[in-house]
Formats: sequence, structure tokens, C-alpha cells
Amino acid sequence: MEQRTASPSIGEILTVKVDRMAPAGDGLAKAEGSNRVVFVPGAAPGDRLEVEVFDAKSNFARARIKKVLSSGPERIDPPCPHHAAPSRPGPFCGGCDWQHLAYESQLKHKREVVLDCVSRIGKFADAAALVLPTLRAPKPFGYRNKVQIPFMAGPHGPRMGFFSAGSREIVDMRECPIQPDLSVRIAFKVKAMAIERGWTFYDGKTGRGWLRHLYIRTNAEGQALVALVTTHQEFPDREVFAAELRANFPEIAGIHQNVNPERTSVVLGPVWRRLWGQRELEETLGRFHFAASPGAFLQVNTPAAEVLYNAAKDAVKEGGKKFPLGLDLYCGVGTLTLWMADLYPRIIGVEENKDAINDAYRNAERNRVRNARFKAGRAEAVLPKLANEIPENTCAVVDPPRVGLTQPVRRFLTDKKLKRLVYVSCDPATFSRDAGFLSHSGWVLRRVQPVDLFPQTSHVELVALMDRK
Repeated sequence: MEQRTASPSIGEILTVKVDRMAPAGDGLAKAEGSNRVVFVPGAAPGDRLEVEVFDAKSNFARARIKKVLSSGPERIDPPCPHHAAPSRPGPFCGGCDWQHLAYESQLKHKREVVLDCVSRIGKFADAAALVLPTLRAPKPFGYRNKVQIPFMAGPHGPRMGFFSAGSREIVDMRECPIQPDLSVRIAFKVKAMAIERGWTFYDGKTGRGWLRHLYIRTNAEGQALVALVTTHQEFPDREVFAAELRANFPEIAGIHQNVNPERTSVVLGPVWRRLWGQRELEETLGRFHFAASPGAFLQVNTPAAEVLYNAAKDAVKEGGKKFPLGLDLYCGVGTLTLWMADLYPRIIGVEENKDAINDAYRNAERNRVRNARFKAGRAEAVLPKLANEIPENTCAVVDPPRVGLTQPVRRFLTDKKLKRLVYVSCDPATFSRDAGFLSHSGWVLRRVQPVDLFPQTSHVELVALMDRK
């Protein structure tokens, strides 16, 4: 029978068989009787599905599940009532996209996502031998130490929860299994207090309303920092609000307000006010103690961050090599810098956020690390100034944002004084692009270690080891 090749149209109903998970998190399927590629959110390998096309391109389509005709062996019932499931009415939370996959399957497919990027984007012919099995997270649920919960007015009262996938509509939260119980209880109390006090809720279309987000940071000791993100600074009943919240939750160590007047999807604004209690919350990571203000960056999964940092440290130590200097680019508040400081006589952290550099120095002092220095500024600007003090046989560790390394940083890493590179990445695609470039500039990719920091989602971190030829 001749296979159809014409692109499907929006609204068309197809029967598809799901082959595997795609890098963006959807199931990659083929329509029956056709070689047309269809991406299906919420699908699992082996599923046979009836789907409806909602986005059609010349060479692929995206479709939503109408009916599961037969389930693949890896599909499970997602524990969260807000997760997409064919038997449930929508809309669905856009936060977790892989709760319908068994956890061991999530680990397997995350390796396959990394493998696909390393092979297809990085052009590494031996990718299958380079990419190791994914390291599992110690806690598949209840692991997040930070949550940002938006509010909006609704026809039946205010909604508090998370945005539906591909939408600015909020799915009203009843529970959230990836958050600690303390964060969920605080959230429901704040919502009740906001309704009782008659606060107005932010409308992204008009820019009106006062309460935008609730921001909660928790630590391993069961303490919390709470912040309200508001459109303006006026807060007449702040003292009464803080007193009532403290009375209900003695675990709260500090209450803050962040002011964001802009009509933007960016959560936090530039102004912070401490309403009561501590400015920072201390987090324990291995043998280290880090102070984090409400807006500071820390990995959101503390136990899994230890797995990630140990993988990076093992890569630096590979083969028993020693280095006179370590460079930690994009060091943030110095967590990874301090984690690896005992491997070098000297280590220098570079970070463009000046507040984070101040936190890094305080964290070094708090943990009695004497051999770490920190430089504030964009890596592109700082690295040329450091060129003369970099000795032969230096090791560089990079942990860039999702966009990966800029061209000036990639060029700097071709300096022959750098003998080892450990690349920590939150995006396998941009890592693979950068690794492909570096492999043509005197570097050899030794291994890629995927690490699961975000269970129940398609996101995957990795640690790659590269050595000079």
C-alpha cells in the first residue's frame, strides 16, 4: 500500500503509533499508513493513539490525544490530578510533562535525548559509547526547594496555580506532588488570606491588579522564606499579614515583598523589601552551608544537586590528574566553586551578577574556604584579563545558561594552557553545539554523564569531560 506523504491539516484525526520520546519532551509518532511525523504531548513509547492535529507544518505536525487505543508498556497513571491524561478534562498544568512515564523509563529516555543531541548536533560518531546511563535523583517527588506560583482573577474567584502548557491561563492548584508539603500548605493559606482581605489579582492583559506571584524557598531543615510579588509597593496590612502567617507557620524564617511594576512575564522585579525575619535562608549541601536570599540562584533539587556536583568533581579528578588552577565560569553564589576547591591550590569563580559574587565571598568565608577568589563581570570581559595569570595545565569548569557558551568564551577555551574542560549543562542541544566546535579546536570528548535534577519532567542536566588532545 502506498504511504501518504502530504502534511496533515489542523483538525484532522489520525491514528498514530509512538516510537520514542523527542528531545522537547513529546512522543514522536508516525501516522498509520503514512511516513508523516507527528509530535504528541503526553504520549509514551508503544502507545497506539487517536489524535487531533492542532499545529501543522510542512514536514511535521503536533497533535493532542483524543483516545488511547492501546497503552505502551511504560505508561502509568500520573499521580497528580493536574497532569494531562486522556481520561481527564483539561486544561492541564504545564509544569510536569513526564509524570505518565514510569521513573526508570524517564531515566532511559533522558539518556536517549542526550544521545540524540550529541550524535545529531555534535556530530560525534561514537556518541553511543560516550553517553552514560542517567544518574537518578534521590527523591522523585517532593524535591523542589523553590516555587513561584502565579495568581490571576477568574470568573469564579481567584486562581492560584501553574500555567497551562502553551498558555497564560492558570490551572487552579489543588495539590502539587513535586513540591514539599510545607510549600503547598503555605500557598493555600496565602490564597485564603488574600481573598479574605480583598486583594486584587494581576491581569497580564491589562496590567492591573496587585498580587502577581507567591514565591517560597524551603530548605532541608524544614524552614521557609516567603515573598509576595506585587505590582506596587503599597501594602497597608503588611504587619497583620506577616503576624498571621507566622502564627500559622512557625517554620517561616522570613517574609519579603518583591515589587515588579512591569507588564512582563518575568516573575521578579528589581526591588526587595524585608517585611519580617531573616534576609536569607541557609541551605546545607553536603558538608557546605550556603546562604540564599529569596531571589538568589540555587539548584532547586538539593539532593540531586549533590549528585550533579559529585559528577563534576569526579570528572575533574579523572585519571588522578592535578591542576595548579581551577576556573569556574558562571559560578553563581559559588556552590560548585567551593564544592571543588579542595582539588586545586587556587580556584577562581567568574559570575556577572555582582550580588551573587558578594554571596560567593560570604559563602567561602562561612565554609572556611581560603583558596577561592571571585571575579564579577561577564565571562567574555573577565577572561581576557585573567589570561596572563592562567598557568599551564589549568582546568576549566563551565556551567552556562541554557543558551550555552558565547563565541568569545568558546574561543578562549581553545587556549592551549587549558588541559581539561568539565562542561555542566542544562540543555543537551547547546552543549552538543559547543562540544562539536571544541572538538575541532584541540579537545577530545571523553564522556557525557546525564543527571536527573528534574524528575517527572523531560529536562535533563549533564556533566561532560573533555581533555586536550
